[in-house]
Amino acid sequence: MMNKVKIIILILSSLLILIAVLFYLKIGWVMSGGVAIDGKRMGYCFDAATDQNGNRLFVAAGIRGLHIFNLDAGKMSYITTYYDDGYYRNLKMWEDWAFVADTRRGLVVLNIREKLPETSWVQSNSTAMGLHIKENKAYVAASELGLQIFDISDPASPILLSTTPTPGDAWDIWVNDDFAYIADLKAGMTVLDISSPDEPQIVKTVTWAKDYQMAEILRGEGNVVYIAAGKHGLIVIDVSDPTQPVLLSKYRPFRFGYAEGLAVKDGFVYLAMGSGIGSISTSENGLHIINASNPSSPEMVGKTSFLDWVEGVHTAGDFAYIANTWTGVRSIDIQNPDRPLLADTFNAFP
Repeated sequence: MMNKVKIIILILSSLLILIAVLFYLKIGWVMSGGVAIDGKRMGYCFDAATDQNGNRLFVAAGIRGLHIFNLDAGKMSYITTYYDDGYYRNLKMWEDWAFVADTRRGLVVLNIREKLPETSWVQSNSTAMGLHIKENKAYVAASELGLQIFDISDPASPILLSTTPTPGDAWDIWVNDDFAYIADLKAGMTVLDISSPDEPQIVKTVTWAKDYQMAEILRGEGNVVYIAAGKHGLIVIDVSDPTQPVLLSKYRPFRFGYAEGLAVKDGFVYLAMGSGIGSISTSENGLHIINASNPSSPEMVGKTSFLDWVEGVHTAGDFAYIANTWTGVRSIDIQNPDRPLLADTFNAFP
């Protein structure tokens, strides 16, 4: 009897080891664009964005660089992967250019006119966590360096106009009129007057917790700013008067939910939530669609669950694209916000 138990345990242990090996197996689908890289998995997918025509999807994936897909009604068809160096974290598209927030090098500019991108300019010797493009300026959340503003009238040769330290670590940014709103990690949300790009001035910092604010990703629409603040959930702030922001509400429906990435469109917030008790839990993991027409009382109207941690969210047309970290990228049909449907998944594993 004892021998049978040992045999059963051995078989189960072997199966678990085999599953673990298969789970982390490199499967060889990635073509390298810039240099020959060893990575055959998607890496840690941080952010996603579409080009100006909505025909291609770009996914920032850390040391795996930039994955590129053709799009057809939410379906993703892999084209290629480009990587030159550094750690791709966040990206924004502007005309025929991709602006990348690289945590190891700072601002990076890629020419995306052709099938394969080309590195046009690298800041180097800096860092970048998030960015916002508006008219002929690039606003970069540069971690401990604070806010950096670049003139990108010539996208192939940006000019650094100013560097302004912030109270915390600048992780993300949204710009509206003459004000920049910074997700300042430990400090909260920091507001800067950027009417003079050469000399930005800090005007206010907003907090919502006694200690670690966890302000990570920030987006805005109209006079309202939305912040993905980790364990504090979604933070909603009225910035009708940017010098006197008002905390309106918080959204965290589950005890262990972590707000990680978001997009805002037409009064709806598309919030990527992760689970603080592990990626195998789907009670929090996935895309939460929130009706924020009354920002003082945000209400979840739809949800799509999926495994693993989440990061960036990008909306284009009737679809939301989710950077699903080690699990790849997902496409969600959001035409009916109360009934989001999984349209496509590009997994890192077979």
